[in-house]
Amino acid sequence: MALPFALDNSSSQSYRKFGLIRVLDWLAAQPGRTWQDRWNASGAGIDGRADWRPPVAQWLRDTGRIAEGNLSAERQLSVGMMQLICADVVRPGMSWLLTTATPRNLSSEMARVRDPAGFSKLSSLGSTSLASYSVTRTALEWVAVIVAAKGGVVAGITVGDCLELLEISDALFPNSGGKGPSFYQLLHEMGVFPAGAPATVRMFNPLFQGQLTVEQLVDRYDLACRPVRDLLVDYLRERQPAVDYNTLRGLSTVLAGAFWKDLENHHPGVDSLRLAPDVAAAWRERLQTKATRAAAGPPGAAAGARGTADGFRGLPDQGAGVLPRHRPVGGGRPGQVGPVGRALPVP
Repeated sequence: MALPFALDNSSSQSYRKFGLIRVLDWLAAQPGRTWQDRWNASGAGIDGRADWRPPVAQWLRDTGRIAEGNLSAERQLSVGMMQLICADVVRPGMSWLLTTATPRNLSSEMARVRDPAGFSKLSSLGSTSLASYSVTRTALEWVAVIVAAKGGVVAGITVGDCLELLEISDALFPNSGGKGPSFYQLLHEMGVFPAGAPATVRMFNPLFQGQLTVEQLVDRYDLACRPVRDLLVDYLRERQPAVDYNTLRGLSTVLAGAFWKDLENHHPGVDSLRLAPDVAAAWRERLQTKATRAAAGPPGAAAGARGTADGFRGLPDQGAGVLPRHRPVGGGRPGQVGPVGRALPVP
């Protein structure tokens, strides 16, 4: 083995060499043109929570490559796979790298053989920041995961790579409490990202991107009826000068989401605010109740009071009644007239 993979300790070097040979023997028996193709074809990279080593060790025994009583084969396989990953011969997926029990501690080996300068700079930035040793260590591991899965070096990591890793992590560990995003801050401080990239991953959350416009608030619900959509936008614009942003956002949620989007979901093609009595009654019933799971039944087998119904009380009577005076929408049977002259359904 040549530098940078060679070790000074001959015993450790020999151990690594045999580990690498055994992994390559197994991969060579898989179909594919490249080592990556063979890794993919093996199926070992599908589920990181399943230990990939025992089946490989058994294959080595069955083919006579190791003795039946060999108890160190699995540890050697871990070392061999580590070398293939760090040499960019095999690129496992991010989800596998985040969940596999072995190989672990990729950052140390990546710093030794793949990108000493990049990982050294990140480590220095972490040690001079307010982050604890464990936080910095985790950040380096996450950077190593990206490099292992995408190839290249630290300087080649993109914002998109980071967001992909965070999305995968959130799906795998939904209750992790947001562990890991510190790696993004270190990469940003290192200057890896282009100018203008957010300083923290929190800034990708819409809540940290400033206030949405009235149009954006309404368009969150992708309303099918354009005239009603425009009417709601007009109404919210009229209300905007007199209310704070949270109130405006809440109004958009009630009118565009809980009211009109709900109607579109249950009555495709609805295009009039002049609702038939049964349609209005059904909407009000949905607002006041929610599906619950009975003790021995499927979801929706029982109905309970909707705890948030109070927040929508009087929507057709008062909330939706305060709509703009202009541009009537739809025909049909008129209902009660709102405070500014808009004909509304009577729930």
